[in-house]
Amino acid sequence: MQSIKKRPRLDTLKNQERASPIRWGRRVYLGLLALLGLFLVDYAVGDAVLLRADGIVATDRQIVAAVYPAKVAAVRVREGEVVEAGAVLVQLESADMLKDIADLAARNADLAVRETQLTVRARTVKELLPLAERHARENTEQVTRIDTMATRGLVSSQRMDQVLSSGYDTVARVTELRAQAQGLGGELELISRAHKRADEALNQLEAFYDRGVLRAAAAGTVGPRVPTPGQVVKFGDELLQLNGKKAYVLAYLPDIYLFGMQPGDRLEVSNGTSRATAEVDAILTVADALPAEFQNMFRPRDRSRLVRLSLPQEHGFAISQKVRVRGCAFGYCWRGSKA
Repeated sequence: MQSIKKRPRLDTLKNQERASPIRWGRRVYLGLLALLGLFLVDYAVGDAVLLRADGIVATDRQIVAAVYPAKVAAVRVREGEVVEAGAVLVQLESADMLKDIADLAARNADLAVRETQLTVRARTVKELLPLAERHARENTEQVTRIDTMATRGLVSSQRMDQVLSSGYDTVARVTELRAQAQGLGGELELISRAHKRADEALNQLEAFYDRGVLRAAAAGTVGPRVPTPGQVVKFGDELLQLNGKKAYVLAYLPDIYLFGMQPGDRLEVSNGTSRATAEVDAILTVADALPAEFQNMFRPRDRSRLVRLSLPQEHGFAISQKVRVRGCAFGYCWRGSKA
């Protein structure tokens, strides 16, 4: 029997085979798998060998807060303005402070009047006491003479009673003056001490209030929020912030890292458009929660160790701006360290 040959299909002819696209597709597929594997490995353990830390640009801050209930009368600065130490920032008006100053001034005036009265009385007693003592001595001598004459019958009993009564009054007066001198001395000392303290407290309160003027304790840059004239503030309300001139980066190290880092190492700080070289100032022995803007819902972090980086004078970053810190891989920081 003659075998019937099976005819080849038209779409399987050798001149129409498309083997090359299949090979390239396989290569692309394998490459994508490799990239995915590298991404997963980097996502899982990449932070252990590569330094990729989130950070915030910060400065030494000074909080200017209301230390008494008041109303904002005037604002002398604007956001981002550079001020020197002692510059007027805000002027407040406080009825409570004015009332406290008036009450303390009235109390101080009462103590001053009381001290003056006691001083006058003490001086009067001091002047009268020697005269009273002299009168008492003379009266005692007179009583002695009267007693001698009475034994001889030369003085009547009525005259004797008058002399003794006069002597008693003189001694009583001397005793009273001495007691007043002693009591006035102690009372005057207490009143003088209280008057001095009240006067110091009044001066301190007036200097503390300073007509409601709040001044900058140090040079710095005014923060992004300032109060509005007419705004009513309570005790402890924050009015504005002053940022110091020296900027640094507070970076949050990864949870797991195997690279070494020490003060003096230089790292790269960037925000996507600007870059700067910062120096490791200190590796802090404290941990803090990662800020909300750095949180990742697929990779939550509880707390991270902190490192402080000193930025150069001209760094190009804004205060409180988010940045990324890089520069170390497998324990080697390619930016080098400070000589």
